[in-house]
Amino acid sequence: MDYLKNIRETVVPEMDWETEKNISYTQLSSWMECPHRWKQMYIDKIKQPPSIHLSFGTAMHETLQEYMELMYNKGQQHADVFEAHDDFQKRFLELYKADTEKIGGHFATKKELIEFTNDGLNIIDFFLRHRQEHFQKHGWKLLGIEMPILMAPHEKYPNVKLMSKLDLVMFDETMHKVVIWDIKTSTRGWGKYDKENKIKTSQMVLYKKYFSEQYNVPVDQIDVKYFIVKRKIPDNPKYAVMKSRIQRFAPSSGKVSMNRLEKNVRSFIEDVFVEGTHIYDIDNVNKILEKTPKCKSKWCQTCNKK
Repeated sequence: MDYLKNIRETVVPEMDWETEKNISYTQLSSWMECPHRWKQMYIDKIKQPPSIHLSFGTAMHETLQEYMELMYNKGQQHADVFEAHDDFQKRFLELYKADTEKIGGHFATKKELIEFTNDGLNIIDFFLRHRQEHFQKHGWKLLGIEMPILMAPHEKYPNVKLMSKLDLVMFDETMHKVVIWDIKTSTRGWGKYDKENKIKTSQMVLYKKYFSEQYNVPVDQIDVKYFIVKRKIPDNPKYAVMKSRIQRFAPSSGKVSMNRLEKNVRSFIEDVFVEGTHIYDIDNVNKILEKTPKCKSKWCQTCNKK
């Protein structure tokens, strides 16, 4: 396939941190959810407090990625001897410790640490027992882990770059398609509301569009999917599927969805940057905030300060 050659030969440029500004999907989704919180995070530079959920998610990402890299690039025998349980536990506790040192104290109880550690070990155990149901060795190639994207989404703002790294990029030799996976950790998985939440599910739609452009791969030869691992399963599950700690979800990612996302990205850039520069347009942001009511999300620490 010519586009596999394109992927191998593509060199993604380095970010020029002095003359360019990077944006991420996290930043875009923050703006769409609550511009007030976005300003606090990205203009006022008020850092969000660390979270045990974030430490857990990062550790799980890295352990699963390490296993997959060993399995596809070095062979199943190397993956089989990889101590995935120990690897996760070490990464999780190191990440948590690093965050406690940054803030000068704990942000989770001992009980929570034990609970999250055990949940992670249960996920790893389930993944290893059911891996073949989700990732087969035969007929698949691992094209990359943390594959970069660095694109300027708006021609009038060439120094504003969308920057991201893709969790897993694979090639299905049977269907002749590139499959991009994003690993998500969740307490109980994604329900109907999560799957219908366009802000939550559009991340991969956007990545599909810009991966296609960055690596010169036809967009119809790319599939995007979420690989969701669940910390909790019901004690007495009603259906067999509820016993699984793994959930897969493929968002709608056709041209209509991609065009809608591209329009959102361009509007965001126009709203928050001075045209032709990588400088935040603080005056315009403030004008937008004056017209924007505080969000009603109970999770927003900006709008729901007590």
